[in-house]
Amino acid sequence: MNENTKLTEILLKEDAVMDSILDAQVKIHEAVKSRDWFTLDSNISKMQDLSVQFIDLENTRDSIKETDFTAEEHKLMKQIQSKLIKSKIANSALNDYVKITKGFVQNVLDNVVPQRRNVLYSKNGTIVKQQPVSVVLNKVF
Repeated sequence: MNENTKLTEILLKEDAVMDSILDAQVKIHEAVKSRDWFTLDSNISKMQDLSVQFIDLENTRDSIKETDFTAEEHKLMKQIQSKLIKSKIANSALNDYVKITKGFVQNVLDNVVPQRRNVLYSKNGTIVKQQPVSVVLNKVF
């Protein structure tokens, strides 16, 4: 097997792993929205395994010293880069969603269960936001 064939094979595997990563990210986002913690946990584990696979493939690709890339290899590299950018955007969107939701829930809890009104300061003189105490809701169906 020559270097070009090996590099093309590695790039095709990286592309397939990136497709799986993007699919797992969609499932993670849906699981967070629907609060399906088992699906979230299984997809996070899957994502970690896929990330390790991708890093191994990247290290293997980096070990191949090649100066000239074929048109197909260049196309595959661009395709992988665009999928990496999509993955980064999906991570950012999920992070923003979690931050906004957390802020909303924190605001609701602050209004429903007001904490002490005294301002607390840290050792450095910054204002410390108090965490709400536990709230037990009694639901009768």
